[in-house]
Amino acid sequence: MERLALIGVSQRRGGVEALTLWNTWWQNHTPAVFTLAEEWVPLLTCNRLELVLALKEGLPLEQVRRELIPPQLPRGYAYQGEAALEHLARVAASLDSVNPGEYQIMQQVRQALEAAQKAGTVGPLTSFAFQSALRIAKRVRREVELAPANTSLFSLARPALEALLPRPARVAVVGSGKMGSLAARSLAALPGIELWLVNRTPEKAQALAGSLGAQFMSLQDFIMHPPQLDALVTATPVEGLLGADFFQKQPRLKAAVDLGMPRNIIPEALKGAVLLDLNQLERLGEKRRARLSADLARAELIVAEELEQVVLDWTERAIAPAITRMREAYRRTLSELVGEWVEPELIERLAHRFAHFPAKGLRGLARRHGPEAAEAFLQEAGLWQVDHG
Repeated sequence: MERLALIGVSQRRGGVEALTLWNTWWQNHTPAVFTLAEEWVPLLTCNRLELVLALKEGLPLEQVRRELIPPQLPRGYAYQGEAALEHLARVAASLDSVNPGEYQIMQQVRQALEAAQKAGTVGPLTSFAFQSALRIAKRVRREVELAPANTSLFSLARPALEALLPRPARVAVVGSGKMGSLAARSLAALPGIELWLVNRTPEKAQALAGSLGAQFMSLQDFIMHPPQLDALVTATPVEGLLGADFFQKQPRLKAAVDLGMPRNIIPEALKGAVLLDLNQLERLGEKRRARLSADLARAELIVAEELEQVVLDWTERAIAPAITRMREAYRRTLSELVGEWVEPELIERLAHRFAHFPAKGLRGLARRHGPEAAEAFLQEAGLWQVDHG
C-alpha cells in the first residue's frame, strides 16, 4: 500500500489559475511516468488533474513529484499509502468536488480506470485502489443524499442564471460534452426557454437537440452568425473561444456561464452582462458546502469506516503469498520426514493445520506493523523463499 501515490492539483485545492497552468503544461508535454511508476492512472476532469501511481520500489514520493512536476508549475499536492487511497475515495464520492454530490464524478473516475486499463498501465495496486474508491463512493451515494441525480457544476449557476433571465429567453449552450449536456438538460426543463446547442461537430449537437426539442448550430456558424441571446453557457476545452467580436453582436445578453477549462470567455470582452465563471462557482460551492455540513460529516464517517476495512483487505491480500509459502514449507518438511508412510492428502491437511496459528499471528503482525513485518518474519525464519523443486 505504501507504494500507492497520488499527485495532482484541483480547482478547490489550488485554484483555477493553478489548474489552468497544469492543464496547459500536460497538454504539451508527456512526463516520463514509466520511469518512476510501475502502474499509473491519469484522472483528468474539468476541475482536477491527478495521477494515481504505483511507485517503483524505493522511490521517495517527493522525488517523484519533483521529476513529474516542473518547478515553474504550482506545487500541487501529493499523498502516499492510505492517504492517497482516502483522497481517491473522497474524489469518487464527490466530497472533494466544487459542488458536493456532483453526479458525474464517479463515472469520470470509472472511465479513467477503464481508459488506463485499455492503455495497459493499470496493475494490481491501482486496480485495487480504484475499485475500492468506487465501492466506497457507491455506499456514500446510497446512504447520504448530498444532491439530486444529475447535479453538476452548472447546478451552482442555475439559480442565479434563472433570476437574470427574462421570459421567454433564448439561451445557447456551447459544447456538447458531459458538462455541456448536463447544462443543456437542466435548461431544457425550464419553462419559456428557447434553447440552442452548439458544437464543433454539429452532428453531436443535433442528436442532443433532438432529444430536448432544441435548435442546433455548428461552432463555426455560431461564432460568425450567432442568434441574439439572453444568456450563454460554455463548456469546451478551448481557451478564449469567445471574445470582443462575438459579444459586440450580443447587445441583449444578460448573463454568461463559463464552465470551460481553460476559460472559454475573455472576461474583459463581456460588457454589461453578468459572468459566472469557475471562481464564482467555487464561492457558491463553498456556501452550499456549509449548508451541507451535517450530511458531509456523515459521508466522511462512511469513508473512514470503509477505509479501515479496505486497508485490512489489502493487508490480507499482500501477505497471502507469504502464508502460501509458509504452508508450502510445512508441506515439504512433512513430505521429507514422513512422506513414504503418509498419504499426500493427509500431508496437505497437516500442513494447513500446522500453519493455522502462525498464519493468524502473521495477519495480526501485518495489521499492526504492515505486510513488510510479516515478510521480515518469514525471511528470518528461512521461509520466505521456497524451493518448489
